[in-house]
Amino acid sequence: MRPSWILSVGLLLNLSVSFVLEQNDSCSHRVLPVFVKDSQAKSVAVLAPADFEAKVQGKPVNILSIASDQRPHRLLVIVDLTHSMKNGGTGEPPRWRWQLALARHFFEQNRQKAQIALLIFSKQINDVVNFYQGNAAVDIKLQQAAKGPDDLRNDSKGSTTLRDAILQGLQLFDDPSSADAVYVLSDAVESNTAAQGFSEVILRLNATEVRLFAVLLQQEIGYRNKTAEERLGPEELSEIARKSGGAILSTAEWHKDRVSLSANADGKATTQETLTNLYQAILQDSLLELELPFAVEKNESLQLKLSDSAHDRWKGAQILYPESVVGCRANTPAAKIAQ
Repeated sequence: MRPSWILSVGLLLNLSVSFVLEQNDSCSHRVLPVFVKDSQAKSVAVLAPADFEAKVQGKPVNILSIASDQRPHRLLVIVDLTHSMKNGGTGEPPRWRWQLALARHFFEQNRQKAQIALLIFSKQINDVVNFYQGNAAVDIKLQQAAKGPDDLRNDSKGSTTLRDAILQGLQLFDDPSSADAVYVLSDAVESNTAAQGFSEVILRLNATEVRLFAVLLQQEIGYRNKTAEERLGPEELSEIARKSGGAILSTAEWHKDRVSLSANADGKATTQETLTNLYQAILQDSLLELELPFAVEKNESLQLKLSDSAHDRWKGAQILYPESVVGCRANTPAAKIAQ
């Protein structure tokens, strides 16, 4: 008979090997949110694994499956009123009014489809309605805010930035996942110091898997050139949205008696169509199941594209997807809490 200590050691070794194998399998197996839009920014349906190609560190990734994301969605609306209290141009209302109109439109279109929370800030966090308070509380707060600056409590003191607001807003998600999204209404004009801090936002979005979408609010600046803050802030916000698997509407301007939106400066879709397409990207995404070529220990860039045959079918199509694969160590519950 073998000594009992040999059996014990053998058992421990087997358990250790099994644990490592299970950990590696879990680490290499991933499910990511994806949304494919055609050249008109409309959803592309009826997709198959063969329609995609992916690589990590230049090595091919095995695409296992794709299916509609049927999970409940939670949506956080962040309204940035930092530069919105002044009156608009000739014939243009104060920007806070049409920012809140856009927030109201988003809420009305999606209140039956998702849990919604709200964060309004200027130089400080003015109002927060969390997910536990329910959509009815968001409705009431938006009605109150629509009454005007007095109800918005736009305090001249404080130094809250868009970066601060997003990071605080992410704390409203209990056990966050890729089914959750942040929807930002902002001009994204930040100081250079604040803009540099956006890297922390990207890391936090990666760790939580929450996607970020935004409508970039712009006003006429006349014939002058944009300042560094007016240029860098929107560029940073656009990068954050793209890397998280989200999207940004790069134009939002007041024309006569209405707000005009498009996915780009040359867009010809109506405002209603543009917003509808954006809402589809948030709520009608798919889940792409991947098998990585190796266990990813640290965050790695993911390259995902349409296959040649899919590209021929949908010319000009684009994929919204998280552009980083989170390392196993960074994706543990303890690591997420420490972020």
